[in-house]
Amino acid sequence: MDNNMRQLIETIQQSDGGHILYCFNELEAYVENEATFIIAGVEQGDHILIVENDRIFPLVYKKLQLHLNEEQLEKVHLINNFDFYCFHGDFHPSTMVNYFLENIDTYSKRNQLVRTWGHVEWGHDDQVSVAIGEYEKGIDKLIKERGLISVCAYDDCRVPSELKANLIKHHGVLVTDEKITILANG
Repeated sequence: MDNNMRQLIETIQQSDGGHILYCFNELEAYVENEATFIIAGVEQGDHILIVENDRIFPLVYKKLQLHLNEEQLEKVHLINNFDFYCFHGDFHPSTMVNYFLENIDTYSKRNQLVRTWGHVEWGHDDQVSVAIGEYEKGIDKLIKERGLISVCAYDDCRVPSELKANLIKHHGVLVTDEKITILANG
């Protein structure tokens, strides 16, 4: 799948950005795709903002170290996903969109391109599904305005069907461990 991910990124680079929904089942494929996304971006000279958990990122980083030198690794910026998505104590959509904007503006002000990969996780609160849908709607608008390349990753077994349908509405591409699908709004 990592070659498919690389081809997808190359296609998106030639357009005005893209909002990618990645619903994964296999951790190994997920780690490989995240590493491919990061490496492809760094090779293009972009900074990569990674919002990931402390359990998965060390696995990704091992792969990055095989392909990137120290200078390139400095373009990879990690934020713990719990800290990012619960920055103000809850998953409030407008707060999260503004926090996302603050983080990418750090690079924009220096005329540096930035790509993002966000692994969205939450606790056992069923109300979060509605908030996530609103957050993704706001992020989608921002990504289109800024021409960003952004992946929003979800563990497929944790995404209820109603939320998944909502996520599909606000992304241009759906990626699974096996395939890539260009969505109607892509």
